[in-house]
Amino acid sequence: GLAAASTATETHIRPYYPGTSHSKGFRLAINVTDHSNVLYSLIQNKYIGSIHVGAGLALVGWAPDTEYARIFYQNGTAEEHRSGMDKKSPAVSTAHLDAGPGTPGIYIAPVPEPYAFLFPDTWTACNESISYYPGKHFVIFKRVETNHNIPDGCVPVRLIPECIPLNDLPPESLSSHEYAIDDRCYKDVTAL
Repeated sequence: GLAAASTATETHIRPYYPGTSHSKGFRLAINVTDHSNVLYSLIQNKYIGSIHVGAGLALVGWAPDTEYARIFYQNGTAEEHRSGMDKKSPAVSTAHLDAGPGTPGIYIAPVPEPYAFLFPDTWTACNESISYYPGKHFVIFKRVETNHNIPDGCVPVRLIPECIPLNDLPPESLSSHEYAIDDRCYKDVTAL
C-alpha cells in the first residue's frame, strides 16, 4: 500500500475577532450563528432595540439601523461584575427592557474568555406575533437554557458589544452612571 507521512501539525480553526477596546457604553450587535436561516439577511450586524408593549414595558427587539439602537451599560461594582448567572432562570424566557434595575446574571463575558459577548451565550432571535400589536410579527429575543431547546421559528444568535460613548444624563435625572463599568467591547462589529 501507499502511505505518506506529514510533518504538518494539527491546527485549530478559530473565528476571527479583532482586539477589544473598553467603554462604559455599548450597543449590542446581532451575530446570527446559523447563516442558512431566513433571519440572517434581515438582522445580521443590526443592533438591539426595543418594542414598546405597555407603560414602562418593552421587549428586546432588533433595530433596523443605529438610529434606533439602544445604548447599554453595566452598572455595578467590580464584585458585582464577577457574579454568575441567575440559577432560577426558566428553560426559555423572553427578554425584556422594562423600567427598573436590570436583569441579574446578564453581562459581558469577562476575561479569561477571549471574546467579548453578552453572557450567557444562549440567545435566540424569534419571528413572533406580539399580543400588544394584533396580527403583526416582530423579531424578538429570547434567552434559552441551552442551544438544544431553541423554539421553532427562532435562530441562535450571539450579542456582541460595540463601543459607544455613554450618553450624558440630564441634570435633573434621578439615575446615575456613577457605577457604570468600563468593560470590553469592539470598535466596529462589522469587522467580525
